[in-house]
Amino acid sequence: MGKTRTQKAALNTATAAVSEVVQVVCSLILPRLILANFGSAYNGITNSARQFLSAVSILTVGVAGSTRVALYRSLEAKDKQRTSAIVRATELYMHKVGLVLLGLIAVLTVAYPLLVDTGYSWIEVAPLIVAAGVSASGRYFFGTTYSALLSADQSVYISNIFLITANIMNVVVSVILIRMGASIQVVKLCASVVLLMSPLLRAIYVRKRYELDRRVAPERSALTMRRDAMAHSIANIVHDHTDIVVLTIFCNVRIVSVYTVYNLVMGALKRTQQVFTSGTEAIFGNMWVKGETDKIRRSLGYYEYIISTFASVVFSTALVMILPFISLYTKGVHDVEYLLPTYAAVITVAQMFFSFRTPYLTLVQGVGHYKQTKKGAYAEAAINLILSVTLVQFIGIVGVAVGTLAANIFRTLQYAIYADNHIIKRGKTVFAGRILWACANIAVIYFICSRTAAQFAYSGWLAWVMTAAVVTAIGAAITVASSFVFYRGDMKAVFQLALRSIRKRKK
Repeated sequence: MGKTRTQKAALNTATAAVSEVVQVVCSLILPRLILANFGSAYNGITNSARQFLSAVSILTVGVAGSTRVALYRSLEAKDKQRTSAIVRATELYMHKVGLVLLGLIAVLTVAYPLLVDTGYSWIEVAPLIVAAGVSASGRYFFGTTYSALLSADQSVYISNIFLITANIMNVVVSVILIRMGASIQVVKLCASVVLLMSPLLRAIYVRKRYELDRRVAPERSALTMRRDAMAHSIANIVHDHTDIVVLTIFCNVRIVSVYTVYNLVMGALKRTQQVFTSGTEAIFGNMWVKGETDKIRRSLGYYEYIISTFASVVFSTALVMILPFISLYTKGVHDVEYLLPTYAAVITVAQMFFSFRTPYLTLVQGVGHYKQTKKGAYAEAAINLILSVTLVQFIGIVGVAVGTLAANIFRTLQYAIYADNHIIKRGKTVFAGRILWACANIAVIYFICSRTAAQFAYSGWLAWVMTAAVVTAIGAAITVASSFVFYRGDMKAVFQLALRSIRKRKK
């Protein structure tokens, strides 16, 4: 007997929690070792190269989303032939993209060390480009297609298990090589090979588990929604990559290193949130296919409350603790200034608004309304790019953060308004109230904790951890108290859902 939607959601959440913890730990260990052993320039080069190689992802925009939407119905109908045909069409397309990536790797390997001011010779930089390309290739030859199938089947936990294994092995291998005195080139090349394990294992599992017929004719019509989904993927690419590309062009690789260190924190916050969101898009898609509109409206309300609560606690803590963290993390690294209070504040608020959009983005993509919302996606990309390129020339790295913040505010409002007008129809004061409530919580928590907590946290890692725990506890207490006043019903319902999920897992 197959797992129920609730059981899959529980597994997705549990494995996502472990995966995010592992990724956060790994993302803190390796960059710190690279900074300490090889310097800021090498850290900037490796991250910058990865972003330039990601340009090929423009060819895949909309593919995963279009594939998932097409698979919802074939999986619900248990139509193995159509599922195989959809997967085959996506697989063939992604293989073509993989070949394009190999060409881009060749071009960048030659051109990047010559065009970008790195301070190192071609022979020192070129292997880092190849290493970044090796790890990226697995995504196109093995990763995206099978991730889309597992996501559509609400089985993200399978991908999570393979990702956890690969990340742990990557850290172990990298740490051993660094301790042995290996060069940064050897470390990165070996790490890239290890990271290929996750997409390879996923491909083997999916082919056996779903009994895919690889001889079936590909259903290319399944990708017809790709052009509409493209706008959303372009916006995501701009959100994730504009800042680092702009900094590489208009600044230098050491400033890129500063960006990547702060992005470790922002990435950790994003991954932590994904614990609560893993597989949710597929759940909304399944409800939509079944016509369960009332259940969507109710579930979205609970989802909004969870995200608003998360934002209240986590982003207030981040605002207080980010500068002490950066100070401790970059201790002993003096080739560039890492403590930038204005940048820290702006980029944290920008990530907060990205968090606020999550329920509405998930709903819109889950029901497949890519075409209807693509103009907003293009506008978001334009806002981010234009402001970042303009402001970076006047206020440096803070300029790209302002561009990201403006784009995130716009897109959050656009998603929320569209969802209310065309899917759930409940009144715009609902989502506005959620956002204002979370912002008010964050302001109160920051006012209470910022004056003394941050100073104490600078004294060492133990002090930082203890201070962060206290700030988090204060934030949680204030948010719970605030929930009793404004969202008591939602808090009670979410708590009861969590208890039922725990009881079912025990049975």
